[in-house]
Amino acid sequence: GKKPKKVSGKEIFYFSYNYKTKTLTHRIANLLAHGVSENNILAVTFTNKAAGEMRARLWKLLGNRGDAPRSFMPFMGTFHSICVRILHYEHLAAGLDRNFVIYDTDDQVSLIRRIMKEHHFESKSLKPKSIQSAISTAKNSGLTPAEYEETATYPNQKEIAEIYKHYESEKRKASALDFDDLLIRTVELFNNNKEIRNKWQDRFHYILIDEYQDTNAVQYRLVRLLVSKQKNICVVGDDWQSIYSWRGADFTNILNFEKDFPGAKVIKLEQNYRSTGNILKASQKIICNNKTRTDKTLFTEAGDGDPINIQALDDETKEATWVTAEISRDMRKHGRDYSDYAILYRTNAQSNALEFALKRNGIPY
Repeated sequence: GKKPKKVSGKEIFYFSYNYKTKTLTHRIANLLAHGVSENNILAVTFTNKAAGEMRARLWKLLGNRGDAPRSFMPFMGTFHSICVRILHYEHLAAGLDRNFVIYDTDDQVSLIRRIMKEHHFESKSLKPKSIQSAISTAKNSGLTPAEYEETATYPNQKEIAEIYKHYESEKRKASALDFDDLLIRTVELFNNNKEIRNKWQDRFHYILIDEYQDTNAVQYRLVRLLVSKQKNICVVGDDWQSIYSWRGADFTNILNFEKDFPGAKVIKLEQNYRSTGNILKASQKIICNNKTRTDKTLFTEAGDGDPINIQALDDETKEATWVTAEISRDMRKHGRDYSDYAILYRTNAQSNALEFALKRNGIPY
């Protein structure tokens, strides 16, 4: 954003562009500028990288030089990293060993592989990685091993239910938690201990959450438990950008935000700075077919740009031939370099036909 102006003794910030995360970062800067302690702000992002970038931008936005110290914004991070901190503080109340272990995906898969060997699960169609994924999905949906077993219908599901039970038992013996447990155990702690829940609600005067459309059922419950009576919560997100339903994300969380928090102020960020008008119009026509969505009209000052060309082809071979011909045609017309072109495809397997066509036509890639 541009340099803030002093207006009637107050600092008014103007933003040169209003991406969602930038909006969140500037709101935190504004809170800090008005005397709110960084220890009383909970800021949740969806990746450690995003948290690091936000912390660095915020540090510089406040006029600091160099790298932000690790102590700056102690409760800025992912849902998982925040829950790790809370559980370390409250390990006794949560019934955890002080030095509990955290299993990553490789640890989980190794444990499942050992359980399958020790308990003679020999189904050839069940792989440890797919079992780990099924258990994670169950946990993110709030299903215990017993509840998962009740819903199991097919033989594979029944085997996974058995493995799930052994998996939880082995983790308890090792004083270990997996990534999903970090959230679940924190939710259980706040549900079962009103005193501790009130303590953390009193600590977080302001809660800010990025990419709210990607929150799942457990994360949603955690947010609801952490919000104090003052309801100082600010979220940014876009239901149109929700692509993680396969990972348990529920885009209706953002659609229901006004119902969950009556009186919430909704600000639509409708100006787009990345795409041309034709791309926005085309995407809007497609997504407007969604039955459940928010209403907004995207616009840009970047002009209409080139028209979108859609080409229907019979198979991947003809598609690859057409792509290489288009590159050659465009190069002859505009005198561009090969490095000016990008080919996007949906799955890794689709690269085979494209690579073959590029090699056949002597096009480096």
